[in-house]
Amino acid sequence: MDNCKKTYLVNCDEGQRMGCATFCCRKLVRLQPDEMEPANGNITPKGFVDKDSEGYCIYFDRNNGRCTSWKKRPKVCREYDCNSDFLLQVVLRKGFKNIADLAKKAANTHIPKENHIKIPVIHNHSENNNTD
Repeated sequence: MDNCKKTYLVNCDEGQRMGCATFCCRKLVRLQPDEMEPANGNITPKGFVDKDSEGYCIYFDRNNGRCTSWKKRPKVCREYDCNSDFLLQVVLRKGFKNIADLAKKAANTHIPKENHIKIPVIHNHSENNNTD
């Protein structure tokens, strides 16, 4: 087994019902060197996943709230644990439209760890919970 961190699988359906507003699908996703497309001549490989015009990951399917690249998602997505991200706490309480709006709301917000809301984790999970 390699030395990678644990893969986190929160119950995204429940998270959306709780108000997460697919927060993670709007974060900047930096790619590891082995996840980047090979260099093409003098063009440097892109080091991040593209966003659409509204700031969502290009692999996010808004119709079903799922990742269309789930089984091949980048390492940062596999290892991301929204329940340990303070910004999720702000999202769940105050909502947000974009990351800049969220940063402004979070700047003056204090939420003690003992009051954190947790998105349930999928205990008996299957990689089939999301699309290919």
